[in-house]
Parts: sequence; C-alpha cells; structure tokens
Amino acid sequence: MNEQRVASPVATTFHQRLNHTPSAGWCIERASRMSDIRKSCRIVQLITKEMALVAGERISIRAERRRSVSHYRQIAMYVCHVSLQLSLSEIGLAFGRDRTTVAYSCRVIEDRRDDRAFDEFVAAVERLAYNVIIAAEVRYDG
Repeated sequence: MNEQRVASPVATTFHQRLNHTPSAGWCIERASRMSDIRKSCRIVQLITKEMALVAGERISIRAERRRSVSHYRQIAMYVCHVSLQLSLSEIGLAFGRDRTTVAYSCRVIEDRRDDRAFDEFVAAVERLAYNVIIAAEVRYDG
C-alpha cells in the first residue's frame, strides 16, 4: 500500500508538451537528433548521385540537369525512408521539403522499381547507404 509512483519519462514529456514548457535537455536532444538526421540524408543524397554517375547508361535518369537533380533527391528520400526508417516529416525537414513531397517521391520511386535495372540500382544504394550510416556511427534513434 505504500507504493511510490515514479513518473515515466513518456508521461513527463507529455506533460511538458501539454504545458508548452519543454526542458532545455529535451530541446538539445531534439536539435542533436535533427542534426544527425540531416547528416544521414546528406550522405544518402551524395551516395545516390555518385552511384548514378557510375551506373551511367544502365539506369535511365532524365537528361535535363534540373530533372536529374530532383530525381536523385527523390531516390535519396526513398532510401532514407525505406532503409533508414526515418519518418516522412523528418526527411522533409532534412531536405527542406514538405512531408507530402517526400510521400510523392516515395511513390514515384516505388512505381519505377518494376524496371529491373532501376530496382537493382536502388537496392544497391539502399545497401550502401545503410552500411555507410552504420559505419559513420550517426545516431538518430532518439
């Protein structure tokens, strides 16, 4: 009967959010997490671009520069969502886009994976990106 209630961290965070008074530690953790997510997304985007340049003719990337840049970004967003299991909102913040834009990018890339060469390319980017992020020890699991 003399049990003491210990507030769970989840309950504390919920009440802090409810009262709009987040602790300084929580803000720092969130900023650090977003910094790590941005780093991860930037790494994936660079890997995607370099692998596309190496793959060259084997995959069909748009010839126009503006379209190819956006296509690389779409692939990178897809890989961040599928391989790194980041939320659409987190990816959107990291790429400076809205979460609905990220969702659209994921649908476009998923539809293009019916092409065998493109599917192999995206699978290779997924494997490489995941392994590089793990090797770089970027922590974003909050």
